[in-house]
Amino acid sequence: MSANLLTGASTPNPNSVITIHRRVQLCLITSGAISTLAPVAFIAFGNGGTDTVGEPIPPSDEADSLTNEIGRYPIGDVVYPLDPGPRITARYSSTIPENDLNGAVINEAALVDADGHICAIKTMYDKRKDAGVTFTFTFDDEF
Repeated sequence: MSANLLTGASTPNPNSVITIHRRVQLCLITSGAISTLAPVAFIAFGNGGTDTVGEPIPPSDEADSLTNEIGRYPIGDVVYPLDPGPRITARYSSTIPENDLNGAVINEAALVDADGHICAIKTMYDKRKDAGVTFTFTFDDEF
């Protein structure tokens, strides 16, 4: 199973935000106030992203965690889906192994940097993880 989780200003989506922390870091690095920025290293998954009737709850850009994180997995190779065009989208993927989170409901995900800070959050409709099935989630970070 695959889920595409979009972030970024070019495609407004009330269920997807870049966090204030990450936006501050992007401002500081582009202005020269800092010289390094921790890369995205993980996708975190949670089950606190919907309301009582199952509708996704818009995440806050001030959040520093998921509502209820249940797992965190390293990202694989980053790809730039517009290549050979401009590199304005970074595509991150992470796979939940077949023996992890069996029976869990997943309805929120976050890009997490190597320092453990939440960079972007996406809420979505419930996805149940079956035993013996791997979940590969794809998260596009658009600039």
